[in-house]
Amino acid sequence: MTQAEPRLTAAFKEAHVEVDGFRIRYRESNPPQPAGAIVMLEGITWGLSKLRDALGQTYRVVALELPGFGESPANPRSQSVQELAHTAAQAAAQVMSATYTLIGTSFGAHVALWQTLQAPDEVEALVLIAPTAILPATGPLTATPEVTAKGLPSVDPAIVAKEQALVQRLTGGRHDAEAERRLGEIPCATLVIFGSEDQRVAPEAPPIYRERIPNSNLSFVYDTGHLIEAERPEALVNAVSDYVQLRETFIVGHRTGIINP
Repeated sequence: MTQAEPRLTAAFKEAHVEVDGFRIRYRESNPPQPAGAIVMLEGITWGLSKLRDALGQTYRVVALELPGFGESPANPRSQSVQELAHTAAQAAAQVMSATYTLIGTSFGAHVALWQTLQAPDEVEALVLIAPTAILPATGPLTATPEVTAKGLPSVDPAIVAKEQALVQRLTGGRHDAEAERRLGEIPCATLVIFGSEDQRVAPEAPPIYRERIPNSNLSFVYDTGHLIEAERPEALVNAVSDYVQLRETFIVGHRTGIINP
């Protein structure tokens, strides 16, 4: 069941949905004539997402705060990325009555990948922004919460630390071999975006998505690292907006300035 909250932003209302014993917060936009539906998996960018706000002007956007992320309590219950993806899929099913484009960033993209594999009939297009499922950088997360938060104004380092602890517990910083093996099962149009200077994944990782996902595009945003949202938000907004609109006819560089060389 969902429970509406009285607080509103310029374009979004806030509510909660009860799933798997979690009270999951989400924000939802409802433009007068939405061009489609989008589900976003959000973490530390909750309330800061220029991408979410831009898409919300045209599409019905539901931004889910994954359990253990953002301002939600710590999540000791989820035991795997797949389990968290199942929770996210159930939450999306409660608030969405039709198919949707699914967007995830970083670890959220890892969850979105599994959500698509688990509920392929619900996801009509997939956007993975700086995904970390395939060939992540060796070892545990290296950036301190303070360093990570520098690129995201107003983010509490304690929130970053909580999220990093959950990601480390669920993934161990390891390559997701099963996810890689099943990339060919993703049936929908997929865009994978990396920053050209992203050091959270091995250089060999990006082509794997393009080679294994049947209907996919791979795009690089230059002069950015892992936090594309913080470093080059306009380029990210343009690339994702074009893809959500064009899908199979999307061409990297369709609009001048999407990716600056």
